[in-house]
Amino acid sequence: MSKIKKIFAAFTQSALCVLLTASLVLGFATSAFAGNIETVEAGPIWSNADAQGKCPATCENYDSGYKWNGQWWTTEWGEMSVCQCAKSPVAIEAGPIWSNDDAQGKCPTTCSDAGFGYEWDGQWWTTEWGEMSVCECVV
Repeated sequence: MSKIKKIFAAFTQSALCVLLTASLVLGFATSAFAGNIETVEAGPIWSNADAQGKCPATCENYDSGYKWNGQWWTTEWGEMSVCQCAKSPVAIEAGPIWSNDDAQGKCPTTCSDAGFGYEWDGQWWTTEWGEMSVCECVV
């Protein structure tokens, strides 16, 4: 009987360690990517067509920098649904950028130097040839 208890105790301890580790890893991973996504209550939403009408305004009313990303779901049938709102990217001037390789070197620094936790999302474009380009940055 004591051998079974030892095996069960070892198994339980191992399982708890695995669950704790997984919850920590998933928690950190979720928080790392969720910085520009908010879930906002919108009242009852009855269909996707209804969401198309309610969610854009719900996100803009939440914060002027947020736009609806197309996701929604019901949390309590007939009572409450939520819209998923994403922080809009910001275009930051970076001086002239001559190529994608040049952007790879300039844009990450341009975004991080702007503050607010901005990171380059990989997009850039020229606004005035030979004079100015912008990097698209997100929180």
